[in-house]
Amino acid sequence: MSFTRRRAATWAAAIAAIALVTLAGRALDLNPTTIGFVYLLVVLFVSIWGDLLVGTVSSIVATVCYNYFFFPPLYTFTIEQPANWFALATFLISSVTVNRLVVAARVNAEERAHVQALRESEALKTSLLRAISHDLTTPITAVTIRTESLRRRAAADRELLDDVGAIAEETARLRRRIDNLLAMARLEAGKAQPRREPTPPADLFRAARENLPLVPVTVHVDADCPDANVDPSLALEILVNLLENAHRVSPPGAPVELVARRHPLDAAALRIEVLDRGPGVPPDTDVAQRGLGLEIARSLAAANGGSIGLTPRPGGGTVAHIDLPAALLPIGE
Repeated sequence: MSFTRRRAATWAAAIAAIALVTLAGRALDLNPTTIGFVYLLVVLFVSIWGDLLVGTVSSIVATVCYNYFFFPPLYTFTIEQPANWFALATFLISSVTVNRLVVAARVNAEERAHVQALRESEALKTSLLRAISHDLTTPITAVTIRTESLRRRAAADRELLDDVGAIAEETARLRRRIDNLLAMARLEAGKAQPRREPTPPADLFRAARENLPLVPVTVHVDADCPDANVDPSLALEILVNLLENAHRVSPPGAPVELVARRHPLDAAALRIEVLDRGPGVPPDTDVAQRGLGLEIARSLAAANGGSIGLTPRPGGGTVAHIDLPAALLPIGE
């Protein structure tokens, strides 16, 4: 049943229930005290089934019917006895209060259910990623061992050595992707927190080049560039993923450039740029649509309080810029 039809059915049921109770009360000649409790039960069930508005309107309608059909003089809205004023006011306040409490309890039970479902979903995702990584790690390890064996046996065959090197490089990249996915899962599930510390961009660049020795890289760090306040291991993975992506789309032999400088707009941040001479990207390209490596880098940057964007590079190519929080210098420096 659609939301609109369900809401219309709730309103119809509420009005029908009040009308039915009123008719039955008059037919049985119930006293005001008894019929008041019955009206209160109707409001309670309407609140359980409907929302706050339906319950509130039902409370008002029930109060009007209570006065009109059961308090003398009957079939008039005139109230002669002061005690009846008190009884009607008490009934209205009680019914509205019951309605609000019941609706609030139901809403709270639904947020809790939603939160529990999210937790179970995160736990399932983490478990699946662990299972997948375990199933993939075993064959990757076997491929790595076989590759090293082939490398030793093909020492005299240059062409075969190149092929073996390419296989080894892609295998290492796949292993890093799996490790990155597991790190993302732990961060998103709240089972791991980034350990931030002042980290010089030059150190990150040096570590990235050591992780990707076959990627030609040029490096520049502005003299006034501050240190980054990041988890060094996660920041390194961000750079490695972006470098791999840039190298893959670059022309053969074209170096990838790494640049670090103060953020042009935010004094409390720095910007690291990875520049390539690949085919380029359209303006305002969404990082999430550019492949797994960029999505991993985006998630790891967000965990460090930063962000990643892609822009076309003048003269051709792409600029991937990583905005990260800067480490605060001690007072006096």
